[in-house]
Amino acid sequence: MAILEDAPAGDPTSEAIFSADQTSSALLIPREPGVFCGNAISLHLLDRFKTITGYSLTLDSYLKDGESFEKEQKLMQLSGSLRGLLRLERPFLNFLQYLSGIATTVRKAVEAAGDGIDILDTRKTLPGYRKLAKYAVYCGGGTNHRIHLSDMAMIKDNHVQAAGSISAAAGRIRSQFPDLPVDLEIDSLDQLQEALEQKPDVILLDNMNGEQIREAARRIREYSDGIRIEVSGGWTPDMLKDLKDAGPLGVSMGYITHTTRFLDLSLEMQ
Repeated sequence: MAILEDAPAGDPTSEAIFSADQTSSALLIPREPGVFCGNAISLHLLDRFKTITGYSLTLDSYLKDGESFEKEQKLMQLSGSLRGLLRLERPFLNFLQYLSGIATTVRKAVEAAGDGIDILDTRKTLPGYRKLAKYAVYCGGGTNHRIHLSDMAMIKDNHVQAAGSISAAAGRIRSQFPDLPVDLEIDSLDQLQEALEQKPDVILLDNMNGEQIREAARRIREYSDGIRIEVSGGWTPDMLKDLKDAGPLGVSMGYITHTTRFLDLSLEMQ
């Protein structure tokens, strides 16, 4: 789709200026430091590009996914048809800038979080890009949460409101899907005891401050050391200091995929 939407009727500019047999190469150069992500998607993109356009390009990569790089460092080299290089430039950069941007943002969050705090991704991703985005989170050192609704039962406030209570919602899930992991969200300490009595796999503390999170975590651990603790509610890397010494727990952070900007990468002809 990315290839066809960018040049549905070819690239008349490059096709007019350059002959079909001209070849060249281009280097992928970063304009800022970051964390690289994109080897697998690059190879797949080149394969699809050849099938769709007939242009053959080869790729040399100088980093593994998840490795850090500095400004102006050579990351990749593309070689082959000059027309092909110019036509593929924007789709190629779009994928690598997006994925490396996510990986870089996640790495900063992981470093800010410190020991005992896992950075969790969410389902807040572009349609069709979820697995790519979650792979970039992994490359940045984050932890993948559920990929889709089918992975686990996650009881949120709307479920509780419609079902009438936490216990009603949890009971119906246990009855119909007894082997499915259950993640139970609460947004106040008043709900905690009822949540604990459902013996969920995870309790998600939504929109609580640091003091409330520490109190909830203490009570959860006293009740059972087998219940994982997660927090959510608009968390960003600069807020993670509020969780110092509150772990072990996971921070659900939609920010890392829905607010991340493209990393500044350039494809420079040689």
